[in-house]
Amino acid sequence: MSSQLLRSTAARVLIATLVCVLCVLSSTGAIAHSSGQSYLYFQIGENTITTRAEIPVKDLNEVLNLGFPPDRKKMRPEEVEPHLETIKDYTAQNLDIGCAPQSCELTFQTYELLNTGAGQFIKLSYAVEGFQALPEALQVKYDPILADKAQYTNMLLIEENWKTGTFANESEKLLVYTSPGQTHTLDLTDGSFLQGFTSVVKLGIIHIVEGIDHVLFLIALLLPSVVRRENGRWQPVGTFSTAFVYIIKIATVFTIAHSITLGLATLQLVQIPARFVESVIAASIGLAAIEIFYPIFRGRVWFVIFAFGLFHGFGFAEVLSELGVTSQHALLSLFGFNLGVEIGQLAIIAVVFPLFYLLRKSLFYSRFVLKTGGMALGAMSLYWFVERAFDVNIQVLPVLQGLL
Repeated sequence: MSSQLLRSTAARVLIATLVCVLCVLSSTGAIAHSSGQSYLYFQIGENTITTRAEIPVKDLNEVLNLGFPPDRKKMRPEEVEPHLETIKDYTAQNLDIGCAPQSCELTFQTYELLNTGAGQFIKLSYAVEGFQALPEALQVKYDPILADKAQYTNMLLIEENWKTGTFANESEKLLVYTSPGQTHTLDLTDGSFLQGFTSVVKLGIIHIVEGIDHVLFLIALLLPSVVRRENGRWQPVGTFSTAFVYIIKIATVFTIAHSITLGLATLQLVQIPARFVESVIAASIGLAAIEIFYPIFRGRVWFVIFAFGLFHGFGFAEVLSELGVTSQHALLSLFGFNLGVEIGQLAIIAVVFPLFYLLRKSLFYSRFVLKTGGMALGAMSLYWFVERAFDVNIQVLPVLQGLL
């Protein structure tokens, strides 16, 4: 195959890759809550079980005659609290959890209000207590609202279970209640230590691939890897080994840096406000893009990559914290997630770097990929930085989503 045909093929693949990135940017997560439904979430620990009922306030108002204005979409906490005991008693009468052959009981912990596109829900959290060893199964009856309104549905979900690799699940229903008085058995014997670890590794891979800000920072570093600045102009590198060694250095420095802060933050040895971390991550993309047009790093590129890598590590740790991955087997979860991040990072390099290398001598690379790509990265960085640093919503992405 001729070098011209190779470059033409690489250009098509690169354009397809950019389209995929736009699709990721335009994608939206599924909404877990729907009207006409209430939910029961379980969190399964090594030796603990907690559960949370989420019930629409509007339906509770109808069933219990709480006196809330029917046209009000959101109630304030001070309006709900006088009726909290009534709501708790009603839920307790319609929620039963058994641990046979052991005994267990529900202990109320906290409550809060949740506003969703489907309406306002009240969240009632409980601890399942009294068992000696983690039960192999739970016998669950969940009838709130369902016992009083026809054509209603209640859902049971496992929100967290390390051994099955389930973290922050709010969409995959496990059991469905369509008529009152039903008792379903929730099997807790599924999963294993290896399955849990493998799932954490996969979670790391998914996060780096879907974490578009981390991907764009990596791409901003990869763009100049196949060229060298000579007399103020970018010139293609002569050999593959020259560019490949540069990539290895980038990956190594970035990996060491984010691994350090991922561990420190996950183990709660160092904490930095998430808003500040996310703002720095956004700025890191822009500064790496500026380097394409003007040499601001001036021989300090490895120090800069290491410094920004530290903040990206804090960003990874924030994800782990939100998902509750390290609530069990913390060190193993930390290792597995970081391993997944590295696998995902290497996969991105394996796809992008060869394309850049094949295109490095073409006008398409110098004029479009390098310069236009740098400007696009800079614009995206500025957009994210303003939103994150000043806590504003510029509403640019919804417009792009509509166009796409």
